[in-house]
Amino acid sequence: MKNINKIISKCLEEDIFRTDNSIKPYEKLMIDAVIAFMKSKFGFNATIVVKKKDNVGMIGDIVLNNNSVNLNKFTLHYNPSQGYPSMIKSLIHELTHVKQVSSKELQPSADYKSLVWNTDYVLSVRDYIKTMKNMSAYKELPWEKEAYSNMNSLYDEFINSPYWTNLRGKDKNMDFIINNL
Repeated sequence: MKNINKIISKCLEEDIFRTDNSIKPYEKLMIDAVIAFMKSKFGFNATIVVKKKDNVGMIGDIVLNNNSVNLNKFTLHYNPSQGYPSMIKSLIHELTHVKQVSSKELQPSADYKSLVWNTDYVLSVRDYIKTMKNMSAYKELPWEKEAYSNMNSLYDEFINSPYWTNLRGKDKNMDFIINNL
């Protein structure tokens, strides 16, 4: 019994049983590389704060508010419970939305009660929430269509880019991830 208590105590010291929402150094390297890749690919310049948000069924989201719409400052959440390929794809997906808002393709209405795509497609927030419950309809929304397409088509391009390959040698955990993707 004494040994079990020592093991449990050691595990608690090392946070093995606790969820850690801080971004680890190797995760920061990966996130920064995806952001740099997407900024270069689409030519947008935004300030992006990335945070973990463990939410079942969610790959990620961006916060749509005055900071993002008017100041080009975004908060992006990603689900840390995904494997690394899925995490990279979800970052590409959410950064596509950053690009859309930054370039004014996707905007909230003045009262934030609707989403407007390229000034001609308007969807109320109420209808948007309803659409989110039907994944096939959700993926057909024009801004989601682009984000899902990029998520799948740009993954290989990113993995083969210098943004990814130049991470080799910067962190032993990152090296392990690179070698095993």
